[in-house]
Amino acid sequence: MNYREKCYQISENLKFQYFILILIVINAVTIGLETFDWPDEIMDTLHLADTIILWIFIIELVIRLYGHSYKFFSDPWNNFDFVIILVSLAPTTGPLSTLRVFRVFRALRLVSSMPEMQRMVEAMLRSLRGIAAISWLLCIVIYVFSVLATMMFSDGGPAGETYFGSLGLSLYSLFQVMTLESWSNGIARLIIDEQGWWAAFFFVSFIISTSFTFLNMFIAVFTNTMASIEEGGDDEGISGLINELRDEVAELKQLILANNDNEE
Repeated sequence: MNYREKCYQISENLKFQYFILILIVINAVTIGLETFDWPDEIMDTLHLADTIILWIFIIELVIRLYGHSYKFFSDPWNNFDFVIILVSLAPTTGPLSTLRVFRVFRALRLVSSMPEMQRMVEAMLRSLRGIAAISWLLCIVIYVFSVLATMMFSDGGPAGETYFGSLGLSLYSLFQVMTLESWSNGIARLIIDEQGWWAAFFFVSFIISTSFTFLNMFIAVFTNTMASIEEGGDDEGISGLINELRDEVAELKQLILANNDNEE
């Protein structure tokens, strides 16, 4: 067994992968602890631990690179790990020192280390097209309601002028209402006091049209994509690779059966 095969076996060993996973969690904790105002002794210890873990990550990356050879870069998650570790090597001084801030992204290696999280990220990325379409529709609805609010409430009193005095203010105020952040006591009741209870119908219809309806649409898109990945019913991403492997295995079975029939 040569060194490349040994490196490959080490990188694929579950105990080795769990060890790296534990280090990723510890490193995420130490980076968070460095944001507190600790005595110099504790800060030096945290920096030392961060440096040691970084070097272990570098050694792990070298092992995986050598073990997998050029195939290492065929996996997007391997490329992700490579970039994260490369950015972590930025110097602590000089013009590139600001890149050291991005070492906190090492915590995202938890995603690349756990297949369940990988499926969630894949579902999120593949849902972007549907989410983008829904977002455009949401923008149109908010724009229509903002124009209506500006026309109806801008001249009604101090609150109307403050929150809906212009189209820009209306867009921002209705975005706040859509998030359900202080919408009742902060905006709606003030407008109702100035305009009357008929204004309540405007805010209730807006919330139903945006917060409730579009939130469920976003959830539906993500859920459908996730179900498609779990069932392997598409030809994109990881599921596509699995389907290709299934087809190849099926072809191999047919060839074996055909050869057995010919021999008989």
